[in-house]
Amino acid sequence: MKWETRITEMMGVQYPIVEGAMAGLGTVDLAVAVSEAGGLGMITAWMLKTPENLRKAIHKARSLTDKPFAVNFSPTMDKSLLPMLDVAIEEKVAIIETAGSRSNDFGEKIKNAGLIWLHKAYTVKHALKCEQDGADAVVMMGVEGAGLKNPTMLTTLVTIPMAVQKLKIPIIAAGGIGDARTFLGALALGAEAVTMGSVFCAVKECQLADHRKQVLVDADPYDPRWRNPILATPDMAALQKVVESESTKDLLKAAGKAEDFGIPKEAGTGAISLAIGFINEIMTTKQLVDTIMGDAEEILATGGIGGWKLAPGVK
Repeated sequence: MKWETRITEMMGVQYPIVEGAMAGLGTVDLAVAVSEAGGLGMITAWMLKTPENLRKAIHKARSLTDKPFAVNFSPTMDKSLLPMLDVAIEEKVAIIETAGSRSNDFGEKIKNAGLIWLHKAYTVKHALKCEQDGADAVVMMGVEGAGLKNPTMLTTLVTIPMAVQKLKIPIIAAGGIGDARTFLGALALGAEAVTMGSVFCAVKECQLADHRKQVLVDADPYDPRWRNPILATPDMAALQKVVESESTKDLLKAAGKAEDFGIPKEAGTGAISLAIGFINEIMTTKQLVDTIMGDAEEILATGGIGGWKLAPGVK
């Protein structure tokens, strides 16, 4: 089956799957593995610290794959990322994702360079502003997701169709997506791709230690130690003060980090969503993507969605 959406066409990828930025786990090796598996790999600029490190990372990625990959800049209020953005533009990285603050902080520069610009949004109002500012697509995250949060955000199930009603640009769904059914569910809601992060934390190419990956395999999303911090959102007044001060350190604190809420430290990462419920084993990135896409095709062909299935011969 050929998976074609505006996102796959825009980015030149086989599957409508985008790797999440994943905080400190968005390495070159993982990004390359995702791209080679048919999705869009994502290098996280913030974890590389310097423009030269980012340049080296981009060169390494290109030496390992000829498939498209992206670079994430988050939070966009961090002005130390501006020289790194210049590097990404100089290196003509085709796809750049921004997140964490105002959509136009980096957007104009990216668009003027003729590159594809994605921005992560948390509400429909925010997404509409991204569209107005010229974003090529928005990543809409529900409260089930990981990372920076907005005090007023809703669930993925509600956010995506509301955004689809209002926006003309394509939407990439994020938040709690980690298997074939959540993947298909996001597309049924109107998204044209999904962003997954948590399930990539447990693949073999992720730099997280094996014993920490096993913690994710064993994690129970019903356990309050996981559920409560994942679903927590920051206080609106406190977050607004931080945004106005343009302090990255304060933003991360206000938005809530894993250790602030008590996510088990054994996990070794705060980049965790309720998609931990779909992490059942440690496998390679290709095995994970192939499993999700294979299961999705099987579901469509055998009536796995309310008895509806593809007609014979439909591709």
